Amino acid sequence: MALQYSLPNELHQVENLNTSAAHFLVISDLHIARGKEPSGMIAGTENFFADDAFYRWIEFHLNKYQNEAATLVINGDFIDFLRVIFTEAEVLHFDYMEWQNILQKVHIQRTLEELKASFSEDEKVYGFKTDDFKCIWKLEKVMAGHQKVFLALTEWLSCPNKELLIIKGNHDLEWHWEKVQEYFSLKLNEIAVMHNRLILGKISFIQDAVIINKKLYIEHGHRYDKYAHVVGTPTLEGNLSGQLRLPLGSFINRYLLNRIEIAYPFLDNIRPTSNILAILLKERFPLAIEILTKRMLALLKFVDKKAFAYVFGQALTFIGIIMLPVALTIFLMYKDIMNINLKGDWGNLGFLKNLGTLVLSYIIGQFVGIFNLKEPDDLSQEAPRIFKKYPELEVITMGHTHNPMQIFHENKAFFNSGTWIPIVEQSVGNLKEDKTYNYLEINFLEEYLFSKDSLKRWNDDAQRPEGLYLTLKN
Repeated sequence: MALQYSLPNELHQVENLNTSAAHFLVISDLHIARGKEPSGMIAGTENFFADDAFYRWIEFHLNKYQNEAATLVINGDFIDFLRVIFTEAEVLHFDYMEWQNILQKVHIQRTLEELKASFSEDEKVYGFKTDDFKCIWKLEKVMAGHQKVFLALTEWLSCPNKELLIIKGNHDLEWHWEKVQEYFSLKLNEIAVMHNRLILGKISFIQDAVIINKKLYIEHGHRYDKYAHVVGTPTLEGNLSGQLRLPLGSFINRYLLNRIEIAYPFLDNIRPTSNILAILLKERFPLAIEILTKRMLALLKFVDKKAFAYVFGQALTFIGIIMLPVALTIFLMYKDIMNINLKGDWGNLGFLKNLGTLVLSYIIGQFVGIFNLKEPDDLSQEAPRIFKKYPELEVITMGHTHNPMQIFHENKAFFNSGTWIPIVEQSVGNLKEDKTYNYLEINFLEEYLFSKDSLKRWNDDAQRPEGLYLTLKN
């Protein structure tokens, strides 16, 4: 029976799973989007480029565990539904018949007229919303653009005693829909048949968190992040129809970051994230102005007001005070730039840009600091409460932050499994460290589930796992 506890305004379900699997491989934060388009190009919103490496990683562990039961756990943000958007050509020549045929595979019946009527003008700019039949279209495009990833999963599942466990994250809240889960399983079976394989293993979906054999706790961790915390029920109606209830961070990705990354790929991968705005203002000033005006208005138009109030509730008065100087600064800079443009003298533009960056960065930095609105880069502070609630646990693992981490205390451990996407590290101490292709290996055959080498990195050049060396920070 599932146990429940909650943060403010959120139901949270912890499922209990008993299994005979001896080994668990835990990865998270792949953020797979559309991959290669039919043209062979890749959109700027794509962050996952490890298709071949992932395939070789799976092959290595299939060989390692060929005679033993093993479970692959993808702990959240596997499919980045938020980053799946339309190309201009696709908007102009959208294939409604293809969409209709895809939906019929999972017994969703829509006429062509109904599908056309559901595709709004806003969605042509920002991508589909979160109806289950629209999420299935996104999933189809992701699987078409990353064929080797899903071929690897069919190879894993076609071997005896191999299972796949998918846990929902804040970038793939769409796993809430049963039809999306069904379509994923169906497509994997189609891929398996095409390669003369039969999927013998089991695919399971976890909505929030899971405890394995009373000892291993797995959760993505986004609910501890104000930006990614879902306030209230999973759907806007509180049932299995309609739209998903999205956190503020999802709206920011949909209406702001997607536009940024099309023009400036990987900007969202910068760590620390507090540097993103300053870099954007310095390197892509016109785009920054568009983001702070037109796109910000679109965000405010569509954002779930509950999510906005949850994040900014205590700061609403301060926002009103601080946005006045920010808006005035932008207006004066814009006016000066227009005057310079008319006179043909651009000699002082660099000065204005640097001055504006300095002013805005300072103001927003103070705002973030005062109200603690920064995304967390460490979720380990949540571990003591969870260990206390479930005293038999030995290991807690999360993802979400993209920062690999391990903390040992007596006979217990907390791990963050990191990410498989590129990280642009701006901290000098971490500038040359490669922290991607991370995963956690748990062994139920040993006396303890973990060791100091349980957190690993896949070295794809050498095609072998390596220990992950983490710097202790004060």
